[in-house]
Amino acid sequence: MQNNTEGATTENTTPYAVESVINAARILLMLRSTRALQVGQVADELGVARSTAHRLLTTLQSQGLLAQAAARRAYTPGPALVEIGASVVGAVSLRELAQPILERVAHDTGETAHLLVLHGTEVVFVDGVEGRHAIRAATRVGERELAHVSAGGKALLAELSEEELDRRYPDEKLSGGTDSAIGTRTQLKSELARIREDGFAVNRSESEAGLCAVSVAIHDAGGSAIGVISISGPSMRLLERVDELAGGLRARVADLNT
Repeated sequence: MQNNTEGATTENTTPYAVESVINAARILLMLRSTRALQVGQVADELGVARSTAHRLLTTLQSQGLLAQAAARRAYTPGPALVEIGASVVGAVSLRELAQPILERVAHDTGETAHLLVLHGTEVVFVDGVEGRHAIRAATRVGERELAHVSAGGKALLAELSEEELDRRYPDEKLSGGTDSAIGTRTQLKSELARIREDGFAVNRSESEAGLCAVSVAIHDAGGSAIGVISISGPSMRLLERVDELAGGLRARVADLNT
């Protein structure tokens, strides 16, 4: 009797699991003919309820396969999907694409330059080129940092919709970082609004005392943020140069975006 029950359970759950994978694959394949996907559009295409379509989209987003722009509710290709696609067609990866920019930024400014990507409520340091000053920020390739306390993280969070921000930060209180770090979701949203207006983000000793960083987001051809280039170094040297560094960084990233 026990063996029969286990067999029945396997038969009932397997088709559901396969159907979910098929639906996820169909969503990704829809991007062949459109740059952005709406929940209703996906629901109609798959023949499922809007709630089911939304769950599928947010699941793909959580894995970096889709991204949601701040200015609209549409879903676009995420950083993981972009890198997979680049690898499949034999194109350079995001890391390889950004490497010359990192080298130029580090050379031009004398400061350490990093490439970061967003993962949940953290940023991951994907690549970096160390600055030439004796006192400088060290490269942190492979490390993670809370997004809301870092310039790179804030630049990428500014690209998300308010709905997505609320999903990632369900609580009003935020923790982590120094005493200078943002402590509430309300403060974070206010900061992100300024970042969208300015086009760059700044870390003023929020992740680490005495550290300053300036970051600008990288966008793909569809306008979705897929990463960020960041300059970091001692606050005593960078704080008075924030506008200058941001202007130069935006120019370099514009070359990469095109």
